[in-house]
Amino acid sequence: MKTLKDYQNEVKKLTKKFNFDWSNYVQYIHLIEEVGELGEALTVYKGDRKAGTGKKALADHCNLEEEFGDILFTLLELGNQLNFDLAITLEKTFERYNRKLNKLKEVTNKY
Repeated sequence: MKTLKDYQNEVKKLTKKFNFDWSNYVQYIHLIEEVGELGEALTVYKGDRKAGTGKKALADHCNLEEEFGDILFTLLELGNQLNFDLAITLEKTFERYNRKLNKLKEVTNKY
């Protein structure tokens, strides 16, 4: 199985090969676009809209896994631009959430 770093390296190679030399801001805007497409796919998944070509309020984006993957790809690309080792970033995030949840547990004694 590939590591997060392996995927970061693959994204780096692809973006270099196809000259995806977008600014951080443009990359951020692309991420927001992809999140919107995931939202659209969720409306299809939940039955709020039907898949289609956009006519009659049909959803153009209806594949949840594909849209989720697009977000991950975009985050890997943005992480590369910012020189983050995303495995370390994710590890730090889990440590931070564990601290938060442990504090919540102490306060509420519900978990």
